[in-house]
Order: sequence, then C-alpha cells, then structure tokens
Amino acid sequence: MKNHSLISGIAVGLLALVPLTATADKIAKAETAGRPVSQSEALDVDTIVQRHVAALGGEKLLRAGKSMSFTVTGEKMGKAFTKTVTYARPNMMRVEIQSADGAMSKGFDGKVGWTKKGSEASVAMSAEDSAKMAAHAEFEEPLLDFAKKGTKVKLVGKSEVNSKPAYDLEVSYASGESEHHFLDASSYLLVKRTWAGTDKDGKAAEMSALFGDYKKVQGRMVNHSVSHEGDDGKLHKNVVSKVSFDKPAPAKLFAMPK
Repeated sequence: MKNHSLISGIAVGLLALVPLTATADKIAKAETAGRPVSQSEALDVDTIVQRHVAALGGEKLLRAGKSMSFTVTGEKMGKAFTKTVTYARPNMMRVEIQSADGAMSKGFDGKVGWTKKGSEASVAMSAEDSAKMAAHAEFEEPLLDFAKKGTKVKLVGKSEVNSKPAYDLEVSYASGESEHHFLDASSYLLVKRTWAGTDKDGKAAEMSALFGDYKKVQGRMVNHSVSHEGDDGKLHKNVVSKVSFDKPAPAKLFAMPK
C-alpha cells in the first residue's frame, strides 16, 4: 500500500482540476457507464489521473476518509511475517510486525518517528529518518490534488504490466524524490510502482512492487496483494487482508511508547 493505492504500498495511490482533452461530460458519462474513454479520444495526464481517482472510489469518498488499517502476511528472507498497519489523517502511522525474529513496532505521531523492538525501550528516530517516516505516513492518495502539493506528474507513455497495457506516469514529489506509477489502461488502477532504492549490498538499484487482487471495501477499490522481487531474484507475493476504513484511531495510538 504508499503507499496508498492502497497498500501501495502498502498501503495504497487525486486531481488538480484543469482543462481536459476529453470533455468533462464525456468523461463523466464514460465513468458512469463503467468503461474507459474511447481510444479515439486523446488522453492527457490530467484525464488519466482523474480516471484513476474515480476508479479508487471518487474524490468525495477519498477526501472523507479519516483512518485506515490493514494486515499484510508474507515472507522476507525466508521467514514468515505478519504486519498490521494503521494510518490516520493527516500524517500519523503505526506498524506492528510479528516474525520469527520477534515483535517490532514503529510509528510516526505527526512530528517524530520511533521504533521499538520486543521488550526494549522505544527509540526516537533521527530528524532524517523521521522525515522519511513522515513521507510514508501521508494519508492522502499520492495523486490527490498533486499540483497543490507541489508534485509534478508526467505521462511517459504506455508500457505493459503482466502483458496488459498500462500508462506510465513519472511522479516527482516536492521533496525531490520521484517514482513511476503504472496505471492499468482499462481499470486505471495502480498495478506497478518503481522507485530508486538500494539492494542488500547497499548499491543503488531500481525497486518495484506489483499490486493486484483489487476488491471493493467500503466503497473504495483496494489491492489485496503486493508482490516484489526478493534478494533471491524470485517474485514474492504478500497477501493483504482485514482492510478497514474510519475505525477510531486516537492520537495516543501513534505516540512513542513509554
């Protein structure tokens, strides 16, 4: 889910209203009918983003969300894990991980990030790491009001993901980081995300995640699987479950444990 479309990871992911190549009436009618814009109509980046937002559940529903939580199960380095993630507007997050290595939790309370391993005392993150956590804790879908956030989105062109056509959008954030979002050309849902990262040896490498098994949850389309290539070169699929929106999530849930 960002990690937000949904769990875009995970965690899962909408539109500055600007003139569109296809008229608003045509887009609205096409969305109502549940079909993509005709191939004869040119699609610019704003049209694609708008249809992505509509596919996720629409601006109104996405703006109204106050919290979300989900569980991810899978394997990492050959060890099974279960991860429960909770987000709350505007930028609070808590992650609880259970694995063969024991329990671990981390969070961001809106100002400071923290980590806690097992029964050890909690540790506040550095300013740099807290800033990274803040980016991950952003509640909004990444493409919602992207221009107002200082985010730039460029339509690179069409690509293929799982043998299906997808729009390749280069998303450049105000922080200076950038990544590519691949939206299925029929459903307009996020099916792949790539970004610059580091491999197990600390060397620069392109990282990627695949999103699938979309299901509707409380009016929103949510991916229920996240796949990534592990250090062994194999594709690992993590399963997303127990997705819920707008459950009570008090501020103390995200505060650093004492």
